[in-house]
Amino acid sequence: MAERIPVIDVAGFARGDETTRQRIAADVAQAVEEIGFLSVTGHGVPQSVIDRVRAGAWTFFNQPLADKQRYLHPSRNLNRGYTPFGEEHNAASAGNDAAADLREGFIFGPLQLPDGIAPGTAAAHAYQPNIWPDALPGVSEAFQRYYAAVACFNEVLLSIFATALDLPKDFFNQKFRDHSSTVRILHYPGQDDDPEEGQLRCGAHTDFGSHTILLADEAPGGLQVLTRSGKWIDAIPPANGFIINIGDMMKMWTNDRWRSNTHRVANPPADVRSGARLSIAFFTYPNPDALIECLPTCSSDEHRPKHPPVLAGDYRRMKVNSIMAPAQNEGSASR
Repeated sequence: MAERIPVIDVAGFARGDETTRQRIAADVAQAVEEIGFLSVTGHGVPQSVIDRVRAGAWTFFNQPLADKQRYLHPSRNLNRGYTPFGEEHNAASAGNDAAADLREGFIFGPLQLPDGIAPGTAAAHAYQPNIWPDALPGVSEAFQRYYAAVACFNEVLLSIFATALDLPKDFFNQKFRDHSSTVRILHYPGQDDDPEEGQLRCGAHTDFGSHTILLADEAPGGLQVLTRSGKWIDAIPPANGFIINIGDMMKMWTNDRWRSNTHRVANPPADVRSGARLSIAFFTYPNPDALIECLPTCSSDEHRPKHPPVLAGDYRRMKVNSIMAPAQNEGSASR
């Protein structure tokens, strides 16, 4: 029973032989079946791209609040642009009462939009135009280069997943041909005051996409994962590596064989509470019209499908609405 998050070098999958690919896929499968998380090295994203996106993120968040608010999306839909501090309630996505998360964010999505997107559809929501901080020299370019580089690594990761599930290596290609993945750059400021009781930098939740590729700082007050024994353990990122976790859609695809595990972002200890933290999450979403239903290799007479089929875009919007609803209700009550 896993009480730690394994570190796996995935470089050999792209350039190794079949034995190497099968070994990497088996290691990944074991990690996501036991704890739903793994850390990876050998991902191929250039160090210069990682360094520039981190520098650009700090440049963005170190602006005065009024300048950051220039990049708000009018609908405040957690889909594009700036998300102000305290507007998310991630624990609410599990149906719990939740205090506001102690963070702010900036989000952007696909760099090239598919043709023929009809207004008002789930696809239109997923492919909204990005809001770039073009007033900051070089920042928008750094963000876009990072998105493109991680999207390339995700193609390798999808092949690893397919191999691990005894599917053709290109099984997920069509389902992610027009993927609607987003990057959320998350800033956790230092805490001048004590949080409310039960309030965290990010409340306990599961991710609702297919999977998440996270670039995180190793700093106090970071990501924690819940083990099967009920213990919270720290997710320590490898140097310039990624932490990867399974989301709800992949859990449903695999008939609960792969775990979409509960996690949170803890507050830093009181003696280092002034320290800020940065995380950059690539939330991987399939095409909005992709059907999330039990995969053929994850069902049998003994293991019948546990989840009704759902379109990826519909499930995503439902979960986003649950996260933002508390903040919207609070805003309505204050007017």
